[in-house]
Order: sequence, then structure tokens, then C-alpha cells
Amino acid sequence: MTAFSLRPLAAAIGTSHRTILYHFGSREQVLCTVFDTMREAAAAEITARLPAQGDPRLIFRALWRHLAAPQRRATLRLFYEMYAIATRDPERFGDYTRRTAQFWLDTIQARFRNAGEAPERARLLAGMTVAMFRGATLELAATDDVERLTGVVDAFLDLLPLAGDAP
Repeated sequence: MTAFSLRPLAAAIGTSHRTILYHFGSREQVLCTVFDTMREAAAAEITARLPAQGDPRLIFRALWRHLAAPQRRATLRLFYEMYAIATRDPERFGDYTRRTAQFWLDTIQARFRNAGEAPERARLLAGMTVAMFRGATLELAATDDVERLTGVVDAFLDLLPLAGDAP
């Protein structure tokens, strides 16, 4: 991704690199737009595939299996490459990493809220779950060890309280 250039992109879509820069402002903003679009498409797919209501543990097990599917491995690797680059250089990539993190926090927090958790507890549980998923998907992208990581994710999810359990 660090070798990404606007000139081949411009040639492929029949425009000039200056036109792309005029519309997006920078190469980095083109990348952010592409990755934001990918995230929005993934969000639509996740929303369609995962129930908004029900036991969060079951919902997140289904989410893990969706994310861990072999056909998503290349996308995970590309996502982490972009995330690392944007984290290293926030002036050039703006709030891309914050938007990405907030998307996952909101998505997961909503499932806990829908299961009856109070707002603050739902936020805490969502933060823990996002951190676990972030680590597990990064490890998966690096190792392809889906069997081990599925066990790790399942063990973590087993530790989550049933909806409405007292803290």
C-alpha cells in the first residue's frame, strides 16, 4: 500500500491524477475513502447477517466465524496495513483510525444494549470485545491459525455475562 500511486489509478479509470487530487485532496484521502467504503460495505453485510437482538455471545461467535472465513484473510491483512499506516501518520490520514474504531465500538455496543445491558456497562463490554476482536483478527491475519484463535475467541465469549447479569 505504501507503493500506491495515483497515476496508474487515474489511467485505469480514464482521468488524470490531478483530477483525483482535486476531488480528494491527497493520495491518503483516496485511500481513506476506499477503506471507508469497504467498511461501510462490511457494515451493511454484518448488519444483514447478524441479528441485532439476542445473546451477544452467540452474535459475536457468528461475527468471528464471518471475519475468520478464509476468503476474508486478504482483506484483513490489507485493513491492518492501512490501519498501521494511518496510526503512524494521523496528520496525513485524518481521523480514519478513530472512525474505524468508533464503528466497531458502536456496532458491538448496540448488541449489548439490545440485550438489556445498561449504557455504561454496554460500553465497557463493547470496549473489551472490540479489543479482543482486534487482537484476534490481527493475529489471524499474521498466522492463519484459525483453529487456535477460534478457541481463544470462544473462551473469551464464554466469560461474558449473560444479558442482564449483575456486574
